[in-house]
Amino acid sequence: MDKSVEKLKEILPKKCCSYCTHLSLDGPDENYKYNIKCILLDSLPNLYNDCDYFECEYSNLTSFDLDNLYSEYLEACLKVKYKEYLNSIHWQIFKDYALRENDYTCSICGQEHNLDVYHINKNLGRETLEDVAVLCDNCLE
Repeated sequence: MDKSVEKLKEILPKKCCSYCTHLSLDGPDENYKYNIKCILLDSLPNLYNDCDYFECEYSNLTSFDLDNLYSEYLEACLKVKYKEYLNSIHWQIFKDYALRENDYTCSICGQEHNLDVYHINKNLGRETLEDVAVLCDNCLE
C-alpha cells in the first residue's frame, strides 16, 4: 500500500460524528454532490469529535473489500451488453454530467437541440469527458 495512504489513515479521526449511525445521505444534487447530515441535530456531522448522541457505525468491510467490490463492478460493466449499460444509472448520471460540462451544445457545430452523448472510447464504468462526445443528430451522420 502507498505510504501516503498510510499517513492519511493515521491522521483520520478514529471516533467522530462522521462515523456515526445517525447520519443521512441525500443526493446527488445537480452538481453531483452529496449532502450528509446528522438526523438528530439536523446539521453537518462533527468531523473531529463525537457528540452526545454518537453511536459508532461498525462495518465488517475493509478497504480491501471495497477495492474488490469496485473491481467487480468495473468487470461487470465490461461484460454487460452495451445497450443495457446505456440504461444504467451510472451512465445516466455521467451522461447528464457530460451534457452540462459541454454547455448542452454539440461538440462540432454548437447546436443545442437533438443532443446525445456518444462513446469515443468504451471505458464503461470509468468514462472521463475525453472518452465521450456530445453530438447532435446532424453531426452524428
